[in-house]
Amino acid sequence: MSTKFRNLKNDLKDLEDDTVSQLNQSSLDKSSNSGRLSNYILLFAFIATLTFYVGSRFDFSEINPIDRIEQAINEPNEELLAGMGTWMTDMGYGELSREELLNLRSEGVTATYTSSIRDLGYTDITLDQLVELKRADVSATYARMMKELGYLLSVDELAETRNAGVTANFTSRMMDLGYTKEELTKENLMRMRGVEVTERTASRLIEERGERPTIDELIRYKISNQ
Repeated sequence: MSTKFRNLKNDLKDLEDDTVSQLNQSSLDKSSNSGRLSNYILLFAFIATLTFYVGSRFDFSEINPIDRIEQAINEPNEELLAGMGTWMTDMGYGELSREELLNLRSEGVTATYTSSIRDLGYTDITLDQLVELKRADVSATYARMMKELGYLLSVDELAETRNAGVTANFTSRMMDLGYTKEELTKENLMRMRGVEVTERTASRLIEERGERPTIDELIRYKISNQ
């Protein structure tokens, strides 16, 4: 066999080997990519399965993070609750159960609030009345200021006036304009607040007329200008 022929044969052999090598490498690359894709698919399927499993065991619709945080803030510790129970017992309310104490606190009734109201002279106030006051937004400050203004209101009257929108600030400012306690009866205070008479309304009319309008005139004026 001539040298030229052997060289050509060797060249063809090298070309064949290179082609096979490239094909094999391409196959390996495809296999590697395919393997990675398969791994991703398996991972996704695992996550989806886990999510479905967990979701089937827990009802996340009932879980409100804001409610949980609020509950944690409002939930007193046992030592505080026990202290409240002791104080309430000392004030004559007997041995209250944990549930009763929690119910009172949920209404805003605390031992401190109870003591403050009792210090104003309401020593016979019941637990139900305390709850009634808190629901009407009667603070110890409101009760004390109305008393200082000369109003000896019962527990029911405290709740009634606050439900009508009467404030100690409004009452005091009306007195500053010259209205007497006899004019500013509980009923008149509630009537004025019912039609949204303010001290500004009264002050403006006094300035315009040069004299104080009566309570009835204030109410009629407000009604006619609504």
